[in-house]
Amino acid sequence: MKKVVLAVVFGLLMAGYAEAQQGKYVNSASARLVKLVDQANKDGYKLQNDGFSIGGGWLKQGTNNWVPLFTTTLTAGKEYRIVAAGDMDAKDVDVEIRDESGRVVASDTLAYPEAIVNFRPGSTGRYTVRLRLFASDGNAPAVCLAILLSK
Repeated sequence: MKKVVLAVVFGLLMAGYAEAQQGKYVNSASARLVKLVDQANKDGYKLQNDGFSIGGGWLKQGTNNWVPLFTTTLTAGKEYRIVAAGDMDAKDVDVEIRDESGRVVASDTLAYPEAIVNFRPGSTGRYTVRLRLFASDGNAPAVCLAILLSK
């Protein structure tokens, strides 16, 4: 699991290094995310084989700046967990899952730099995971990452 996070971190790090050397922000968000993934693993959740399960970005703080990370097929009755975390400047990171019609079917909008959503879809379909940096120190942008796991 940590290898997956490190690979994503390396990619984000290389993309931003020339501009602003944002590696410390990627490292901070990843450290928070790894703790959430480790706990999810203890709870029986694992990364899905052969499927996209991680996304993130350099997000600006705002109340309505939801960023779609990925859309994937979720199976009815299967248990899923989305974990998300922001870097050291992030104060409130939110995550939500939307169904094919655009309705929010699960979310974590509590005021924490990490977010956890447990979800068991009632029907198999395509669902979109979205992320938002609701609050940060000094309105600073922050690296925010999210991972989808399942039982």
